Amino acid sequence: MRGKKDRLWPVLGTVCLLCTALLLLGFGWALKDAWAPSGGLALPSPTQATPQPGGEWTSLPEIKAIAIGDSLTRGVGDVAGKGYVADSLDELSKSMGKPVKLSGNLAVSGLEAAKLNELLDGKAMRDAVAGANLVLLTIGGNDLFRSSQQSGGSIAEGGGIDPELAKRLLPTTEAHLKAVMTKLRAINPSAKIAYVALYNPFYELAQLRPAIASILADWNGYAVKLAEADGNIVVVPTADLFEAQSARYLSSDHFHPNGAGYARIAIRVAQALD
Repeated sequence: MRGKKDRLWPVLGTVCLLCTALLLLGFGWALKDAWAPSGGLALPSPTQATPQPGGEWTSLPEIKAIAIGDSLTRGVGDVAGKGYVADSLDELSKSMGKPVKLSGNLAVSGLEAAKLNELLDGKAMRDAVAGANLVLLTIGGNDLFRSSQQSGGSIAEGGGIDPELAKRLLPTTEAHLKAVMTKLRAINPSAKIAYVALYNPFYELAQLRPAIASILADWNGYAVKLAEADGNIVVVPTADLFEAQSARYLSSDHFHPNGAGYARIAIRVAQALD
């Protein structure tokens, strides 16, 4: 009998140890479910967060802006040399309640969309675009008007502008605009882009008004389609700001805005972005 009891105690001890281990394991799982229930309180890793389309530029404590494009962004026609850029950012800063600072104005007078597309391949321009939260852009006026100007005509008086030629150039010039937008987005996937649409500087010239209005409607409409496809581009309408009031808001060259005209554009840009 004693021999059987001696063999029984080790077996019972082993069974007790196994039971204790199972109890501890069950207790551990219970604590796990209480502290971090599956599908409940555990927070996802930041790397698992789904990026928001266009980026949350409005949530930034400070907005970094750059300005690129042609003479309109350079402010040609404004005797004070301000143009629309500085006032746009000042108005936007007030409405957003945060600093909106200009990192640089890289606009070039006389620039056309195809040339801007080339400049975007340069390191300085690429770095500026890549570091911006907001890009202000004007382009297209030279594509449509200067390219369709006949030799010897005065653009200040609408002379030399060939509306039929400008119309024929639309598919090519629109393709250049698309290339610019595509490259900007490739360089900076999240920046907000504000494209200032074209106005009719020849509105008071009755012989040109219908044809130019039709061309600008096509151009600006195409810009809107590009913006809609992108989802983070704003097209700022300006045509109505100068209709029937061009003498009041255009500079002495009868083509670029004067200070008052740029001020109106600035308010429109800030409103579009707010």
